[in-house]
Amino acid sequence: MSMLKGDDEEYMEMRRAKKGVVLGLFLAVSAVILVLTLTLALNKKPEKPVLPAKTEEKAEKPGEAALSDVMEDKRTSDDLSFWHMYDEDEDNTVVPRLTDESRDEKIKEKFIPEEKEPLSENEVSENTLDKQQQDRVSVSGNVFDVNELSEGTAQFVDILPSVPFHGRFDEAYTDEGIWKDYALNGRRSSFRGIDVSSYQKDIDWEKVAESGVDFAMIRVGSRGYGSGKVVLDENLAANLKGCSNNSIKTGLYFQSQAVNMIEAIEEANYCVASINGHNIEYPIVFSSESVANDNYRTENLSREELSTIAAAFCETVRAYGYKPMIAATKKQFALRMDLPSIAAYDLWLYDTDDISVFPYRHNMRQYSVTGEIEGINAPVNLDISYIDYSMK
Repeated sequence: MSMLKGDDEEYMEMRRAKKGVVLGLFLAVSAVILVLTLTLALNKKPEKPVLPAKTEEKAEKPGEAALSDVMEDKRTSDDLSFWHMYDEDEDNTVVPRLTDESRDEKIKEKFIPEEKEPLSENEVSENTLDKQQQDRVSVSGNVFDVNELSEGTAQFVDILPSVPFHGRFDEAYTDEGIWKDYALNGRRSSFRGIDVSSYQKDIDWEKVAESGVDFAMIRVGSRGYGSGKVVLDENLAANLKGCSNNSIKTGLYFQSQAVNMIEAIEEANYCVASINGHNIEYPIVFSSESVANDNYRTENLSREELSTIAAAFCETVRAYGYKPMIAATKKQFALRMDLPSIAAYDLWLYDTDDISVFPYRHNMRQYSVTGEIEGINAPVNLDISYIDYSMK
């Protein structure tokens, strides 16, 4: 009996435990549901009351758009772009919008100077200015004088911004006897030279070397401006030998009247053939000049044609491993040649003004045709080189 009773009590305790667990789960679930219900109720927005329609329409204030107008103004994203934010100024005046093309043109007008073609010789003569009207010792604005002072009358042409400028300072030039030097911070950085031909006849090169000369440009020959015949300089061999024997650095030049590339290549070949074992440290030069008061072979060539001929000479020289160069007066460069197309070549400027107004980059300049040097019994051309070509 006692065993049965103990079993009944244990059974009853188990039943009571089960009921407690079920009741606890029910209460927990009920609490969760209650919390969710309260949360939804608190977060539910109250419905906006419907207002009765007004019989009278509210008058718009000045400058205030009606709500219906705003709603009907359906704009795309392009209409709201940044570039359209400032299409109206403060007084509500509408400013025309710029297209991409017209905006670019406005930028060019403001920041990029218009490049003008150089004036022709006839146009230059029509635009000739009196010496009193402009200062011929300096560049005037965006033009420069292609005539030398000795010619008496100024002839101004536009400066081309696409051609590299020389970047030198007039105040850096000094005169040392017959020599013109370029000296920055008091230290000479230029080199003294002469250019010679048979006009100087026989030269005592030993005395020339003692005069302080650094280099000599020797004429190889010339082409007849009427006949077109090539004539070699009769003092060429003696001048080459004299420079070699006296350690004078040497370059060559040819006075061209070539009217096509074939003739220019022929002239370059004459120069290279004339070297004949001598050391040539300075350039081999295509020299182009006009002929005054007479007809000449190249006078009817266009700028492009003459520049192409000069380039043919230079490329032939380069093919032999020598340094090419083009020489001319500032007038010849400006009026007869296409400067942008020959800007890759070194230039030798013929300009005897005390201060040159030629704005473009040049590595040599002939600044006198009346020099006097011991050992030469005739006037000689004096030159300044801004580069020691023997070091290149």
